[in-house]
Amino acid sequence: MSVLAAALSLWASVAFAYRALALRAVAALCAPPDDDEAAGSHADAVGAARGASGLAAGAVVALRPLRGAGAGTEACLESLLDAAERAGAQVWLGVEDAADPAAPLARAALARRPGLRAELRVGRGPDGANRKVANLLQAAAGRKADLWLLTDGDVRVPPGYAMRMAAACEAPGVGFATSPYRSVPARSVASRLDALLTNTHFLPSVCFAARLEGVHFGLGASIAVRGDALERAGGFEALLPLAADDYGLAQHVEAAGYALAFAPVVVEHVLEDEGWGAALGRQLRWARATRSARPLGYAGQLSVHGAPPVLGLAALWLAAGGPGWLLPLGWWAVQLAHLWRRRTVLGLRASDLAWLPAVDVLAVAVWAGGLVGEPEPPRA
Repeated sequence: MSVLAAALSLWASVAFAYRALALRAVAALCAPPDDDEAAGSHADAVGAARGASGLAAGAVVALRPLRGAGAGTEACLESLLDAAERAGAQVWLGVEDAADPAAPLARAALARRPGLRAELRVGRGPDGANRKVANLLQAAAGRKADLWLLTDGDVRVPPGYAMRMAAACEAPGVGFATSPYRSVPARSVASRLDALLTNTHFLPSVCFAARLEGVHFGLGASIAVRGDALERAGGFEALLPLAADDYGLAQHVEAAGYALAFAPVVVEHVLEDEGWGAALGRQLRWARATRSARPLGYAGQLSVHGAPPVLGLAALWLAAGGPGWLLPLGWWAVQLAHLWRRRTVLGLRASDLAWLPAVDVLAVAVWAGGLVGEPEPPRA
């Protein structure tokens, strides 16, 4: 066997073992968004949210920055309001521009729930590169909470979300919790591939990291942070210059002496039909933010991509006159079987399976693209 073939075989073996372990981690750490246990009853949600970590009633605040209004924005907001109402939590929403279409949408949603303690704040936040953080700051200005629940405007949460996130922070010493997310596509092919990149590569890698080394990161789609931990970590103000504010917040809280936790409930990132440019641009922005936060870990991610070594070995076998096509066929057949077993959590449909070889190749391209360029902070 040539040195090249041996190297490619080792690479493929590492990638295969990683994929198997990562998908096992998904099964171990994730409850699907529509899981009955995750939703819980109204009474259980209220009791858990009020009792977790000694938090007083009303001390849990769901804080969400809004910018723009897509087809799924209203449903995402309604899910948060429902979860907060079930848990007896407050909701504070932030919009930086009064002309933003998110403002009237939010006002209408709040008007439909007069019993919910909620408020929309409209105003430009402080100067800073990260406008999402600036919006959080203006929405929360002058206020305190024992527990902050932070979610993005395009995130849909299950009914028991506030309960589960509060419960994750009740262990002694825990000041921060994050939960995984999966993407929900719109109708376009670009949106479908965008979602599959997240659901079949990003989500398993997050679960694998959490199981292997513990939680030392945050996922901006869903974060809970105790008020005292946030203050000791420098507050939201410390995140204004950062592109990866979620990772930065996790690091600041951990540096302040608190433990980080993983809440086993999957929230949903609802995609819009934005086209190829927006879909790939978002994936590249996330990749560059990851690279800037964890450069060594990011470089090592290439070793767990199986498409390059499998296709390389297939080419060598074909060149030698053998049936090289058997290698990629076997690789994707085994991988699809593992993915299909986790289809409920990953949100997979039978029609997705034909796309997965292309998604594997696209994932390598996104990783390569993330090696260059400067990370960009989110606009909202």
